[in-house]
Amino acid sequence: MDDRSTPSQVVVSFYNAIDRQEYSRAYGYYSDPATTLGPFSSFVNGYQNTVSVDLVFGQITGDPGMSQIHYTVPVILKAITKNNVHTTYAACYVVHESNPLVYGAPPISPMSIDSGSATVSNPSASDASVLANACSAYPSGGLQSFPASANSLSIDKNNFVDNRSGPIETVSSLLNSLNLKQYVRAYSYYQNAAAYPGPYDPYAAGYANTDTITVTFGTVISEGAAGSLYYKVPLAEEVLTTSSTTQTFVGCYTLRLGQPANQTTPPFQSMGITAGKFNQVANGTNVTTLLPSACN
Repeated sequence: MDDRSTPSQVVVSFYNAIDRQEYSRAYGYYSDPATTLGPFSSFVNGYQNTVSVDLVFGQITGDPGMSQIHYTVPVILKAITKNNVHTTYAACYVVHESNPLVYGAPPISPMSIDSGSATVSNPSASDASVLANACSAYPSGGLQSFPASANSLSIDKNNFVDNRSGPIETVSSLLNSLNLKQYVRAYSYYQNAAAYPGPYDPYAAGYANTDTITVTFGTVISEGAAGSLYYKVPLAEEVLTTSSTTQTFVGCYTLRLGQPANQTTPPFQSMGITAGKFNQVANGTNVTTLLPSACN
């Protein structure tokens, strides 16, 4: 799981990385880990004995500013060690989000954890009472945030998807950012954007006349090679332009993920798009018949 769509999903992704011993990925969910968490080696040593952590979330609040939101996330951590010791912690995280529209050029900073704390809680206390006090030392805002469950992968303008958990999730995040006209965020889903798709300014300008994209996915093809996982994602895009014309494209994105277990030092490189090819087809074409060969 590598999901930054909501503040709760950032925290879930952090502990998913801990559970999987993908410490470089976990370290990267903090906005300034060297300052907040200390040296990476110390961070790893602190979790070496952890087998798993289950999470119970309370109500998340947000403090919106001009273009920034700081979310206060109360959570109960139910940790199990290698020695089968069960410990419950009352924790609170401050998750920071910058409005993607404020970025005029790369790079972009995704939603990340600014700070957090955890203290051992009374095992006989109810979850409700623990959560009610978990963030008592932190300021809270009046904006109620997202629930702990994940957002859908809808690329609609009314949704926000920033999810690199898999190839469909990553491409959906790209298309969602294009629908929201968040072009710097869109550019961030390419693994080496300077090589493909090329310089940022012409990339963003190429979508100036794009209003809305809808997508149909085919069957993902995956393979492994030399410590990396590669995916080919066939898809059809129906594009509504700002002049109310419709265009249909069928093509394929190639994505790469370096095996997380092999990424043992920061910074962690998430799944990203490395190549793409598309052909325009006639509107009304039955695209499902074209998707099986779109990645050939």
